[in-house]
Amino acid sequence: MECRYSAIQTLGTLDGPGVRFVLFLQGCPLRCGYCHNPETRDASGGKTATVKDVMQKVLRCRNYFGKDGGITVSGGEPLMQAKFVTELFKECKRQGINTCLDTSGCIMNDDVTELLKVTDLCMLDIKMTNDEDYRK
Repeated sequence: MECRYSAIQTLGTLDGPGVRFVLFLQGCPLRCGYCHNPETRDASGGKTATVKDVMQKVLRCRNYFGKDGGITVSGGEPLMQAKFVTELFKECKRQGINTCLDTSGCIMNDDVTELLKVTDLCMLDIKMTNDEDYRK
């Protein structure tokens, strides 16, 4: 299984607790005026990687995670690639690596439910509380 991603940050300190490996996935159904990563909107953009590819990079950074760090998957909207993130997080769990999902929560389906079962921390970025305010 492959993902499409925009970038990797190996020593992130703003995307969850501790020092983190941050994977920025491609694709987002939202068009927020204050988007921090507009380059990730296009689901067909970026590069591809397998779970094995990503884990090789994560494991090289593992010594820097300490007791609080781990991996964060952000975007774009990682829920658009929920099956991939689920497989990635399952492998992280096997390796004892903390998992964090940085999402707007704009998608909810069975794939997302399965992903949440292997997610240690979910950072929910609430855009607006209603559709009218979001569109403004």
